[in-house]
Amino acid sequence: MSKLINQGCRVADIHHRYDEIHGALFGISVFRLLADKLRGKQGPGYGGLSLSLKDLGEELAALEAEIKVPPEENTPVTGADRELQQALLEYAAYLSKAMAGLENICRSLEQDEAAYRSLREDGRSRFSADKLDYDHILSELERQGTKLDRLFSNY
Repeated sequence: MSKLINQGCRVADIHHRYDEIHGALFGISVFRLLADKLRGKQGPGYGGLSLSLKDLGEELAALEAEIKVPPEENTPVTGADRELQQALLEYAAYLSKAMAGLENICRSLEQDEAAYRSLREDGRSRFSADKLDYDHILSELERQGTKLDRLFSNY
């Protein structure tokens, strides 16, 4: 069923674009940020990253709906097809959660970065708490990705 392979490639493309946004937010060192600021370079702001994530989320939601559509009646479906379809849906759901978590972080940074990063009574900032939740989602996304990779390699 080449339709599943095509859909898997499209989900991978969305993940790749999401990963670029993740890298833009977390992958830049403080030194590089200062150097860019001194040179007058300005990267995309938090609002731009948030908007990009929202657009990717909508694209992924449309793709998830497409993946859920059962195959045509005359199309033979194997157990491997159903297992791959289910794994792809689970992966897409966790990717959607990861994008929503990152979008929340970007929105919060855009609204008031200083307050978002300031320490509360418990010694943690809202940013740290959100980042910890986000990291848990990323761990599950990685686990689902490993499962999906195994299924695709044996498909």
